[in-house]
Amino acid sequence: MIEIILVKYNAPQFENACVASVMGQTFSPYHLTVWDNYPKNENLGKLWNKLIKKSEAEYLCLLNTDTLVEPGWESKLIEVFKMYNDAGVVGPTTCPQGSKNAQGKESKSDHMEIVDFGALYPGWCLSGFCIFFPKKIWEEVGGFPEDFGFYGQEVAFIDRVTEKGYKQYWRKDAYVWHYGGASIKKAEKAGEIDEQAERKIAREKFGKLREEYIGGK
Repeated sequence: MIEIILVKYNAPQFENACVASVMGQTFSPYHLTVWDNYPKNENLGKLWNKLIKKSEAEYLCLLNTDTLVEPGWESKLIEVFKMYNDAGVVGPTTCPQGSKNAQGKESKSDHMEIVDFGALYPGWCLSGFCIFFPKKIWEEVGGFPEDFGFYGQEVAFIDRVTEKGYKQYWRKDAYVWHYGGASIKKAEKAGEIDEQAERKIAREKFGKLREEYIGGK
């Protein structure tokens, strides 16, 4: 069983499409949790830990609400855990932020080489727009840190996982469209969040916030 967690933040045009996408394109047994975090803006690390603690699923997926998934996306990602005992966190390929590809107007092969899968190089980090991990690993590392703001807690979590000796895998042939920054751009326009300040806070906490997308590299 997979628990897919979506945290909404006042971007319904993206959020509704994401929910429909997950419900229409996910074929493995799953439970979908959709949490509205607007306008409360609860700390994401605390919120994720609370929702994951309640879950009875073997695998967890944190998925941004400005994404669209392809048919059977989840099965390719879960397969990595079954093939590699050292897999701690797994993520898919995405489009470069802001590209027309995000709207499905171009072939994904126009932007990247599609191959099978591979372990990430040392020092790389999966983007937090879509990550899969077993609940037992979340328990082993003590969950997500709860002292970050809008950015950084997922990267710090992955650091905790790799420090335990697990690897992060990029499944290159699993594809999830990602528009990128839909919620925070809207929140910043409304004066609710200062994006640059949020990024600075995250960088200060662990030296450098690694935010580059793996897709298109």
